[in-house]
Amino acid sequence: MKKLLTVLLAFMAFQVMAESKPSLDFTAPPFNPNAIPIPDDAYDGTLASMACIPFSGPNGVVTDMSATLAIDHTWIGDLVIKVVAPDNTVLTLMNRPGFAEVVDDGTGCCGDSSDLSVAAPINFANGAPTSAEDMGSTITGTQVVCTDDGLCDYAPAPGVGPGTDFSDFIGMDAAGTWQICVGDAGGGDTGQIDETVTALNITAVIPTIPSLTSMGLLLMALAMVVLAGYSRRRLMTRH
Repeated sequence: MKKLLTVLLAFMAFQVMAESKPSLDFTAPPFNPNAIPIPDDAYDGTLASMACIPFSGPNGVVTDMSATLAIDHTWIGDLVIKVVAPDNTVLTLMNRPGFAEVVDDGTGCCGDSSDLSVAAPINFANGAPTSAEDMGSTITGTQVVCTDDGLCDYAPAPGVGPGTDFSDFIGMDAAGTWQICVGDAGGGDTGQIDETVTALNITAVIPTIPSLTSMGLLLMALAMVVLAGYSRRRLMTRH
């Protein structure tokens, strides 16, 4: 009986370890007065479970967009990053790099173990040379993305999250409140976003109505005279 109990306890301990993240680095980020904490292990697929920074969009129609994020965080495989438009259209920029998530709800483990630092901001743009899914894949677990691998520019990789890339927003009204949101889907490793460096870069154009030139006004006046004469002749013919 004792042996059976010992085997059962060992099996249970193995199962817990198999579903847990290895203990590589749990260093708390340094104090930053401009930082917004990312709720640890809180991401469940909703925006309410993420730390969000608002941005005011310019007047006009969106023609191009990119984003820059300054984040302190250990274990980037925990992180989900989204852009939210004023009409609540959502683009997932990054979804737990190194982890093949089945659903976008924060479950499962574990993703890439590399780190991010506010001293080395990362950029997201259509056509960037590296997919966000491959972030950290060329460095070890205690090294910092951008600083140690020189890879700072990434193309959006939504995974199973909503959206495709920044073209989702092209043609949309840029005015209103936009958000960049960051969620943490794993326990133990913590982080924060520097809101003074993080930016949503929106290019917008205000549609213009072609102005009438003096020649255009003259042609319009002549057309009105011709139409008025035509209408008068028709009336006289009827009588």
